[in-house]
Amino acid sequence: MLGDERVSDAYAKNAEFWITIVRDKLDPYQTLLTDPALLDFIGDCEGLSVLDAGCGEGYLTRELIRRGADHVAGVDTCREFVDAAIGHPEHQPGRASFHHADVADLPLAEDSVDLVVVNRLPNGIDQPETRFREFARVLKRSGRLILLGMHPCFYAARAERTAAGSDDFSIDDYFGVRTVEQRFNVEGKVSPAASVQQFYSLEAYIQMITSAGFVIADLREPHPTVEQRRQNPWWDQNFRRPLFLMLECIPNN
Repeated sequence: MLGDERVSDAYAKNAEFWITIVRDKLDPYQTLLTDPALLDFIGDCEGLSVLDAGCGEGYLTRELIRRGADHVAGVDTCREFVDAAIGHPEHQPGRASFHHADVADLPLAEDSVDLVVVNRLPNGIDQPETRFREFARVLKRSGRLILLGMHPCFYAARAERTAAGSDDFSIDDYFGVRTVEQRFNVEGKVSPAASVQQFYSLEAYIQMITSAGFVIADLREPHPTVEQRRQNPWWDQNFRRPLFLMLECIPNN
């Protein structure tokens, strides 16, 4: 099995669940928060060659092509996701390619992409720093790396999002390696298997990135706007601390 076995196995078991969630636009965190923030961060992608690292069923690849990207290579360890991406009616083989591969061992040439986008890809468990070195290898010196993931400071220490900040969330939890296993409930649909994610301190996470040869150029924490919170109390009930961290990184030339 490609990638970290526990992570990949969970995604294989949950593939149909996540394909439904994405294609039916059921997750408000994605559709109303992280996707708009990510696309705003990416900005103009006209004519760019892009790596969609951890592409899932390919929705971001398709969106970047609609926005003018010249070519997008989607990479995922989950065969079910890759097959779904290739089989989507909007798939454009001339402008998108999907690879069943590990982001820590990319099937791409050195200095071949203008932009690497890492969209809510679970942190690596075995040698997590390897993926950042691979991103640096395939990225052109003039390129950008954009990372959007669960916030290492505030996301769950255990299987509940409320754990971070609670009395049982110790300093050892934070500076140690935190493995979170949880089933997701989205609009009443529950994932068949518990997903597996591993979390590191912000310090360790940043060091992985900079040790791979990147400089952090910008940092954002996507969160609901005042207007969103005013219109829908769901946000105040479910977004009580920053859940996401987004970074723009550039090669340290």
